[in-house]
Amino acid sequence: MSTKTFPLTLRVTVSEATPDEIREKAVARALSFFGRGTELDVISAEAEPDAEAEGRYRATVVFRKVA
Repeated sequence: MSTKTFPLTLRVTVSEATPDEIREKAVARALSFFGRGTELDVISAEAEPDAEAEGRYRATVVFRKVA
């Protein structure tokens, strides 16, 4: 494998009120990084109450570009 090209994962952390809002914002950030129209895999996704914002949840989602 060349060191010039290798697979990358992207870890995105967002804070939103609902699961749908979390998904939408996280995917938007991943597409901004990888490029619009890119097919993505979700490697992992975890959510927890956001201690800094009542009624919101903080989620960390790890994306990978589909090969």
